[in-house]
Amino acid sequence: MKHRLAAVFLISGLLAPAALGVEKGLAAYADKFLPFDPQSKVTVEKSADTLPGFQGYKVRRTGRYEKLNVDRVVFVSRDGKWFFAGETLSDKNKEARTSDDLSWLNERLSGIYKTRVRTSRVPERDAAGLKAVAAAIETGFGPVRIPGYVSADGKTFFQGTLWNFQEDPRAERRRRIDLSAGRAQGSANAAATIVEYADMECGYCKYRGTQLDRLLEVNNGIASARRHYKFFPLWFAHAWAMKAASAADCLFRLGGASAMFRFKELVYSRQETLTVSGIDELALTAAEAQGTSTADFLSCYLQDESFARVRHDMEEGQRLEVDSTPTYFIEGTEVSWVEDRVMEDFLRTKFPNLKGINYPAAH
Repeated sequence: MKHRLAAVFLISGLLAPAALGVEKGLAAYADKFLPFDPQSKVTVEKSADTLPGFQGYKVRRTGRYEKLNVDRVVFVSRDGKWFFAGETLSDKNKEARTSDDLSWLNERLSGIYKTRVRTSRVPERDAAGLKAVAAAIETGFGPVRIPGYVSADGKTFFQGTLWNFQEDPRAERRRRIDLSAGRAQGSANAAATIVEYADMECGYCKYRGTQLDRLLEVNNGIASARRHYKFFPLWFAHAWAMKAASAADCLFRLGGASAMFRFKELVYSRQETLTVSGIDELALTAAEAQGTSTADFLSCYLQDESFARVRHDMEEGQRLEVDSTPTYFIEGTEVSWVEDRVMEDFLRTKFPNLKGINYPAAH
């Protein structure tokens, strides 16, 4: 009778992964959570690492591309409901601290990011016995909030997102990505939705972004794709990236998606020589070229409302654990384009007749 009941619960989906063996469930979950790699093989074993309420597991993944190999520790909550793959900080040396006193965390994060950080509670996101927080990092263009959690005693910070371990992570990603802004190219009825988090001052974004342009152009009529652009400027390293994002946002609002993508191409064509003042001049020239008055453009450009929309994308990327640019998500699968043929390999899973393109011998 015991086995019959287990079978019934398994069929109905009521058994948590922990009841079925976390290692087996985690291997299947990780294969969907990790960036796409053809011929992916995932192994999992329990590790000695633990966090409050969580058990650590060593995940190893190999596939076609060595650069996409994975060897890391991730965590699953002891009730089998939550998955965590972020970073942690602890304050174990200060015993007399209440669970809601986050001053130590503000101090530590301010030191790491080299700017002011203020952490606040977000009780509606509490989960897994952890208290949800948001750390607001001052960028000079307004605060960007990164997600996290603290343990019940307030001494361990989980930087990152908790993922529902009982759900396909690709579906959860699709829900977390807001496409309502409409900064996109391609048919709204396309078979594949590509979401690109990028920085206009990032040389690798230019390199891969222009290759994606060419790949989709070569496969016009073969690969039906709609490409959404998300702002993820690396404000701490790039001097004019936030200004370029604000300009692109305003050109989009005043001239539509085609105006924004034209501006992105213009920026890429001059990326190596652009300066902080140069991006202002280029933005004004682009606005004039599309018939937007200088007054209308300046009423948007570098204003907080524009930066707020840029920060919206940045915070969304943080919730998706974007940590480099460009980062691509296609139908909820992360595609890490670290090898030339990775994007082609993935798109062929949806478009078997996809044509390849030539890549430079070195980059």
